[in-house]
Amino acid sequence: MSRRTIKKMDAERMPESADIDTIIQAATWAPNHHMTEPWRFVVITGSARVRLGDALASALRTSSKEEVVPERLVVEKNKPLSAPVIIALIARPSEKENTVLQEEIVAAGAALQNMLLAAQSLGLSTSVRTGAHSYTDELRGFFGMEERERFIGLVYLGYASGMAPPGRRTPHAGMVSWMRD
Repeated sequence: MSRRTIKKMDAERMPESADIDTIIQAATWAPNHHMTEPWRFVVITGSARVRLGDALASALRTSSKEEVVPERLVVEKNKPLSAPVIIALIARPSEKENTVLQEEIVAAGAALQNMLLAAQSLGLSTSVRTGAHSYTDELRGFFGMEERERFIGLVYLGYASGMAPPGRRTPHAGMVSWMRD
């Protein structure tokens, strides 16, 4: 309950490779039906973040129903430079006959949560980014995604350069119903 999204990170302070490996390993321990392990990860650092920014800006420009102002494209292009590491999580649903696509996507979501919690336990901050343009053919091409693969999100990873915002949630009592004897 203490995990928070942190968007302001020290873009120059690189997490240890061992910590990145630990975060990805934690993701692979997410529950998944039939042990299909329906995910893959792309770790983006250094100048590859510039290429990701170019791809994000291009995807935003081509996917938008309206003309995108140049300032918005610059913001999108620079987003990957706000963190030293970005990990793309891609669901890779199994092609086994008894596989249910929804279960594979949910398993990848569980892997995402494991990543966020592992990062927090290591003293690292995270922010997950998506957006309609994240699901475009341009981004699929950038990550070399196969037809069956689904984009889950970009995990921005680093050390916070500010305080975490306070958390808030709707009380869960209104979301729960019980079925009893």
